[in-house]
Amino acid sequence: MKIKLKNILFTLLIILLNLSVILVAQTYSESEIKTKVDSLNKKCIENWYSDRELASNLAEQALDMAIEAKYLKGKGSALNNIGNIHLFKGNYDKALEYYHKAIKSFELIDLKEGIANCNNNIGLIYEYQGEYYQALNYLQKSLSFEIEKNNREGIASSYNNIASIYYYLAKYEESLEFFTKSASIYDELDNEKEKVSCLINIAAINEIQGYYEKSIKINREVIRLSRKYKNKHEEAMGLHNLGSNYFLLNNLEESAKYLNKALIMRDELNDKSGISSTLKYLGRIYEKKKQFNRAIDLYFQSLKLSEELEDKRSIAETFTLIGENLMEKGNYNRATEYFYQSLEIAREIGARAEVLANYQQLTMAYASINEFDSSSNYINLYASLKDSLSIEDNQESVSTNEKLDKKAERQPDKIRFYRIVLTITSFIVLILLAILFIKRSKK
Repeated sequence: MKIKLKNILFTLLIILLNLSVILVAQTYSESEIKTKVDSLNKKCIENWYSDRELASNLAEQALDMAIEAKYLKGKGSALNNIGNIHLFKGNYDKALEYYHKAIKSFELIDLKEGIANCNNNIGLIYEYQGEYYQALNYLQKSLSFEIEKNNREGIASSYNNIASIYYYLAKYEESLEFFTKSASIYDELDNEKEKVSCLINIAAINEIQGYYEKSIKINREVIRLSRKYKNKHEEAMGLHNLGSNYFLLNNLEESAKYLNKALIMRDELNDKSGISSTLKYLGRIYEKKKQFNRAIDLYFQSLKLSEELEDKRSIAETFTLIGENLMEKGNYNRATEYFYQSLEIAREIGARAEVLANYQQLTMAYASINEFDSSSNYINLYASLKDSLSIEDNQESVSTNEKLDKKAERQPDKIRFYRIVLTITSFIVLILLAILFIKRSKK
């Protein structure tokens, strides 16, 4: 009996030992899977600028493993990464789908950091589509979380993205303030890799303010750092922006050189938004060379891509360029049709710089066909909006006055010229009408 009891106890002990080994092995296997998923997600992030296909494969592998292991954090990160890849390719609807799936995964484990990151990315999509106030809503959600957690890198990223919105709303002083804050935090963190995006935008604002040489210097630094960290996406942006700088300095050969380099790189990356932007600028070069048919062909190629992406701001910009092209050919009536289409979109999305450009073009188009009442109307609308923008800038910073004054010294104000011309013309027309009325009265 004792022997039987001992045998039973021994057997039970063996069973318990085997179970414990199985459980330990299973736990270790799950731990290994989580580590592997995290590693795949990390490698995806490292490659999404340089090798999109590899990044996509890594994210898909991470997602499959995370789903199988029921690892929600890894699943959410993989979904977010896949969303980012679609974002870079311009597949915005697909990107939004993955971001919202990622948010659901993060919400199940209350991972606020992941939710904030997705909100930030959703904000970027609305920015690219010209839905600026919707974008601000999501970006501010993300910023609130980053401030709550005192995540300096997250705060810097949010500042950078919010600054972009102010840039497109033509609130340049606010934009520069947020870009500068973002760059300062990256300096504090000794993170020059992430600082590059701030430099790109600071260069853009310097260009708008007429400081072209300063903008060139910053863009060259952007290219240097982008190559250092193998970020082809940002390198292409730096090349495109250098092309823009030289265009505004009227150095068309140098401009075309950098724009073509950007176009080749953006084509390799399948960056539809970037391709559209560079095609537009190349069109402007042909416009300056009086090769209007070649220019308008490039504008329509750009427009097609922007419409595929539902990028309202880009569509509005391209309509304006097409209108300017038609006006150069003397086709003023068709030109005004494109200006009106652009103006409607620009007003809808709050792109005030584009609204301003269309007021200016409509002023000149109507003046060219002697419709002075309509021309005068758009002069007044231009002046009113220009004044309101100036007042806002004055309230934000006293130094803005100095910048605007310097810019005014460098660039003649076409609108002021047209206002004077129209005032004189209207006066002459009134005198002629008065003379005709007097002659008829005498008869």
